[in-house]
Parts: sequence; structure tokens; C-alpha cells
Amino acid sequence: MKPSFALIGPGKVGCAVGKQLYLAGYPLKTVVGRTLEGAADGCVFMAGNSELATTDLSAAAEANIILLTTKDGQLAEVAKRFCLSTELTSEQTIIHFSGLLPAEILRAGNCPAAVISIHPLLPFADRKIAAEKLKGCPCAIEGDHQAYKLALDLVTSLGGLPFQIATDKKTLYHAAACIASNFTVTLAATACQLLEDCGIDAAQAPQLLQPLLMATLENFAALGAQQGLTGPIVRGDSPTVDAHISALEKQPQLIDLYCTLARKTLSLAAASGRLSAAEEAKIKLIISE
Repeated sequence: MKPSFALIGPGKVGCAVGKQLYLAGYPLKTVVGRTLEGAADGCVFMAGNSELATTDLSAAAEANIILLTTKDGQLAEVAKRFCLSTELTSEQTIIHFSGLLPAEILRAGNCPAAVISIHPLLPFADRKIAAEKLKGCPCAIEGDHQAYKLALDLVTSLGGLPFQIATDKKTLYHAAACIASNFTVTLAATACQLLEDCGIDAAQAPQLLQPLLMATLENFAALGAQQGLTGPIVRGDSPTVDAHISALEKQPQLIDLYCTLARKTLSLAAASGRLSAAEEAKIKLIISE
């Protein structure tokens, strides 16, 4: 029989992960929320009923695995309250899902439970969509060595792809994830605003950009960054780059953004071997002015 689990903090991440673990045969002991309504909602999403909902933090100590999925800023405080108010054993494991914080933040006092972190490289905008997307999702594992096998089993049960990240590299790793995910949305929103400035309806702009974004990601996946790169910079089309900057002259903050991204793109284009030294020099001069 698979080990039981309890969930503290039934937000989007906790509910998505908890649902998939429950479906994979891990018995759910309890769901602890700040309010009974929130805990009950999480229970229904994961297991189809609200019987296991509670606001009693100590109830989670009955499980073999405790999933602590509060906000990052609350993890240490909640973990401390939980560990100091219960009698856990070395056979139990506490897990958080923060991409930024180390597993060690869960350790409080002389609590003998193992601690580990699992971070799915996935945006959790919606718990239902995220639960479905966990299959095939890379998941970073970090923490106590003795809990590593359990973490591997959990990620495998989620349908995820486990990989290990060093504790001292988590912040850098999380920055990479934010650049790839969060900033992609920011850039898409910026492009939408420019389309609106062209007279395109605000509701239509995202629909027009979606095929472009999807095809770009498909090229990246199939060809890699260097060969998947397209556009005027990798073509050495300096007049087009110059025209872009002129078109943005009334929005200086976007010129700064454009030039910052153009400099990184220029380096990538040069590394791809598809840009001559002369073309690179012309574009570098334009985006440095």
C-alpha cells in the first residue's frame, strides 16, 4: 500500500498535486486550510468529498507524507508551528513545492521528519489545467538524501520527469524558470499593447499572437535556441531593427526593453553561425545608440 498524505494549504499547487497523487493511489488523510470552506473545496477537488477537511493543523501529523503548499513567505512559520505542536517521527516526510526556497526551511527544532522540496516546472494559473499538465512535467528535487527515493516515486506517480537541483543553486534555477515563464507572458502582453496601438481590438490581439507564440515554442523545442531563432536580427537585417526603434520613439521605456532583448538576441544570432561579423557590427551600433 502506498503511503498516506496530508495537505496543508489547499491552493492551486497543492490541489493539483494532491489530486494526481490521490488518483495514483496515495490515500488522503486530511486537508488543512485556513478556513473550513477552503479546505472542503480542496477536498472535493481532490477526492470528491469534503469529509477530510479541517482547520486543525495537527491533524496532518497522522499522514506519512505532509505536503506543505502555503505561500513561500508563510512556509517557515507554518512548518515551525506544525513541527513544534506535533510529535513526528523519522518515518515521516514534509515536502514543499517552492522553486525558490530550500527544503531546510521546513526543519524546526528537533523534528526528526525528513524534509524535501519538489518543484514542478509548470505555471499554476488554474488547478484543473495544472493537474492535467503535470504528466510529462519536469520536477526539480532537492533536500534530505534519505527522502530522495520517496520524491522520485511521487514525481513518477504524478507522471512527471524528476531531476535534481543543488540547494545553493535553487535561487538561480528559480530565476531561470521565471524568465522562461513569467516574462514570456509579460512580453506577449507588451506585444498585445503594441497591436492595440495599431488599431487592433484588445480582445483580438492575443488571438493573433497565439499561433506565432506556439510556433516559436515548437521551433525552440525541435531545433534548439540557436537554430530556432528567426527574425531580422539573425537575418542581419539592420534597416528593420532601425525602423523598429524609430517606431517606438514615443515609448522610450519600450525602446530600452527592445534594445536589451535585441542585445541578447544578437549574441544568440552570432553564436548560431548565421550572422556575419559585419552584420553583427551594424546591428550592435543601432541598438547601442
